[in-house]
Amino acid sequence: MHPLISTETLAELLARPQAPVLLDVRWALAGPPARQMYEDGHLPGAAFVDLDADLAGPPGAGGRHPLPDPAALDVVLRRVGARTST
Repeated sequence: MHPLISTETLAELLARPQAPVLLDVRWALAGPPARQMYEDGHLPGAAFVDLDADLAGPPGAGGRHPLPDPAALDVVLRRVGARTST
């Protein structure tokens, strides 16, 4: 597995006045519940976001994890502190 960014770059970004919001999105087909994995260990300051409940619409013709309704996603992202910045 390769990280999207290095730990050094992440540390630099988190030190900025407008630091990014870190989302911890864990999901496993088999294994402990995602919330339990998050509570067992995550990056400090990362907000837990549940793939099934927060980032996907109801399963159906669109698949197991279809894109959520945009308004519902907006509520979730605001709840965890994500905002647009200038």
